[in-house]
Amino acid sequence: MTYITMGERIEAARKSKGLSASQLARRVGVKVSTMNNWESDRSEPRANKLVALAGVLSVNMIWLLEGSEDNTSLPPNVEVIETADLQSKITRLQSMHERMVQLLFEISSEVNRVQRGIKDDQAEQDAAQV
Repeated sequence: MTYITMGERIEAARKSKGLSASQLARRVGVKVSTMNNWESDRSEPRANKLVALAGVLSVNMIWLLEGSEDNTSLPPNVEVIETADLQSKITRLQSMHERMVQLLFEISSEVNRVQRGIKDDQAEQDAAQV
């Protein structure tokens, strides 16, 4: 019997569902690099992500963990899938928030620069009138 790693099981289940690593990562709520690390056995998913993986891939969580012969496909657990979708949305919102904060900082810096320019122009006009 050949030993199949958890990463190989994740990859096989993903491919059998017709998903790319990017699509699965998005549904589970992780970065593509994290998914690649799982599939290449450089790291393993935490318990909450393992539950999400099993739900999205419709596989038995014990099969993902241990690789038992019985990979009885489970009906999609709606709550698990919804939780993974919500986590994915939260992750996207956090990313959008970070981009908005950066944009606000850039706009604020530009407004300050323009205001300094206006004050300098006003000071020059005042000096010219004296």
